[in-house]
Amino acid sequence: MRHAQGEAYFEPWIEDYSDGSGCLFHFHHDDINDEGCLVFAELFTLQARRWHPRPAGTPLGPRIPITMERRAIMKDDAAVAVDDHADYIAYTVRADLISERAAGHLTRHQSERSPYWERRPACYVIHGKSRV
Repeated sequence: MRHAQGEAYFEPWIEDYSDGSGCLFHFHHDDINDEGCLVFAELFTLQARRWHPRPAGTPLGPRIPITMERRAIMKDDAAVAVDDHADYIAYTVRADLISERAAGHLTRHQSERSPYWERRPACYVIHGKSRV
C-alpha cells in the first residue's frame, strides 16, 4: 500500500492480517512509485507460495539474511530478480521502483520475521496435450 503524498515520513512496515491469511506492506509515498507497488505486490504474492508461517508449537527457524540490491539497469529489462533460498533471499531490483531507504527497512523487517516462516519445496504440475 502506498500512502498518500504529503503524509509525514514513516518507515515501511508490514501489517499482518488477523486471520493469518497474509500481510500488507505499507510504504510512504516517497519510497515507492506506482509501478513499484504493482511489481512488489506480484513479487510478494509469488513468494508467498514458497514461504509459509511455521506451524503452531514448532521451534523458530534461523534468522536469514535478506538483501536488496538496486540497479539502474536490469538484465533483460527485468523489474526484479529474486534468488530465493532457505538460508537467504537476495532481491535485485530496478532502482527507480523503490528508494534505498525503503529497500533497507523492508529487508531488515523481513529478516527479523524470517524465524517465524518456513520455506516449502516447490510443486510443479505440467499439463500436456491430451491424446485422442
